[in-house]
Amino acid sequence: MKIDRLSCFSIAFLMITSIYGCGVLGSAIARLTMDFKAWPSDDRILFETGAEALASEAALFLPQAIQNVESRQFGEFKAPIKVYAFATSRSFARFSGVSEKVKGASVDSEVFLSGQLLEKMAEVQGMLTHELSHVQLSQTLGTIRFNHTLPRWFREGLAIYVSDGGGATSATEAEAIEHFAKGEHFYPEAEGTLLFPGFLASKGLEPKIFYRQSGIFVGYLAITYPKQFKTFLQGIQAGNSFEPGFTECFGFKLDEMLQVFISSLTKL
Repeated sequence: MKIDRLSCFSIAFLMITSIYGCGVLGSAIARLTMDFKAWPSDDRILFETGAEALASEAALFLPQAIQNVESRQFGEFKAPIKVYAFATSRSFARFSGVSEKVKGASVDSEVFLSGQLLEKMAEVQGMLTHELSHVQLSQTLGTIRFNHTLPRWFREGLAIYVSDGGGATSATEAEAIEHFAKGEHFYPEAEGTLLFPGFLASKGLEPKIFYRQSGIFVGYLAITYPKQFKTFLQGIQAGNSFEPGFTECFGFKLDEMLQVFISSLTKL
């Protein structure tokens, strides 16, 4: 089975996120015609010649990745999923519209895995799960609401937590905690942005530290306050506003909760 992409098919009003770990398709990207084959055991996996090993790995982990996302995010996928495996970083970038430095990207119900991962097969499961985290919330909220209402630290932190570190392998937890101890950390913004997709809340941090810190903080919320975290995340998916919902569920404002977390690190 071959899947053809029309060269004039464009994705509008989506934004590039990061050149580290993951990305979302850029605006007005013309997706060039390319031929893909469906993986024999799972036709949700589509691959180009040379990406057979990556497709096989994605097919192996896809069922568990879906289960992990739905159980940890307390919500179901609303539409069928497609996963594209690329043989090179160049073809991945040309098709998706993000940097060749990115290992994975997603839009709507599609996940894109870069040919980079052929040399880093141990990261396939984490990257796949990370991108599916974005897909599940984006399907539930709608793409614009997903980007506009959810702050980036939370979107990425949740994806990293759900995927057990996927998309944040460039920095260790120890490195991220060291920056926390120095007072070098992201600012917990209360909303996302449609027009300025850069790291506005990173406070000058390297993207790899921003990602890892976000994942550690969201993981802390999920593990330390499991009932509140579940209520909060379910509320977000039901349409609740981010900041008021957070304060109501956790009993702290965002910046207060971050300071509680940072204080907990000194007690380790």
